[in-house]
Amino acid sequence: MSVELSGAMVALVTPWDPATGIDMAALERLVERVAGAGGISTAGSTGEGAMLGRAQRVALARRVRELTALPVIAGLPLGTVADGRAELDELAAAGASAALVAPPSYYPLSDDSVRRLYVELAEDSPLPLVLYNIPVFTKVRLSPAVVGWLAEHPAIIGIKDSSRDMEYQQDVIIATAAADFAVLTGTDTLLVASLALGAAGTIAASMNLVPELASGIYRAFTAGDLAEAVRLERRLAAIVAACRPGLFPAGWKAALEIAGVCRRDAVPPGTALTDPECEQLRERLSP
Repeated sequence: MSVELSGAMVALVTPWDPATGIDMAALERLVERVAGAGGISTAGSTGEGAMLGRAQRVALARRVRELTALPVIAGLPLGTVADGRAELDELAAAGASAALVAPPSYYPLSDDSVRRLYVELAEDSPLPLVLYNIPVFTKVRLSPAVVGWLAEHPAIIGIKDSSRDMEYQQDVIIATAAADFAVLTGTDTLLVASLALGAAGTIAASMNLVPELASGIYRAFTAGDLAEAVRLERRLAAIVAACRPGLFPAGWKAALEIAGVCRRDAVPPGTALTDPECEQLRERLSP
């Protein structure tokens, strides 16, 4: 169950049309825009996956697979173990390369519960699993000790860490150092620091809009040009700051509307940026 998880991968937005749902024409434009990425993650947090239905998440993964030969890491926000297993089967049939699995977000989970949850899914999963640590949304922290234990499972191949906690990320990298396991940051503005600690790359929202920046940071760092990597990250940090207004990921979708890629509409019940907010964003993104 080997999938290459490294470099600058895109946390794909989900283009949305209020009249028809997923905007497949805009999705084609977006996938073409990120053709140089190391992989595409559909229906994650940037892709509003938790507000999509199971059939929509599977359809999204299927269409992206049809459009690209890149690894497709399909987002799977868990509700129940049974539904998760069924969705893994459907994602595998749709051609996904791996599944980015976020833990259920309603009840708190102990470390032992987290461990048992992922093992139960991994035991008969048709896809490799990528753990998703994003406690701001799930309210569940995947402890470094549990991640280290799970990293030994052959079907669990990596983690996306969106905690913005560099000490946590360092602890995870240390805990998983002996395993064939990729640690990916979800915080592209910390990509240089993450790579310096030993991370394998990023799954980043900014790759939708400016894929050349995170990709350039990764290439410069791996080539030993730290000054260039830092220079690019400073440019990226300004763009990320400009796209933060509104409720995530509204700023990124508005920026893509400005770029002529897709509409700014959010997956219901999400909220898009207003016209005045979009004008402010346009000004901030102007050279």
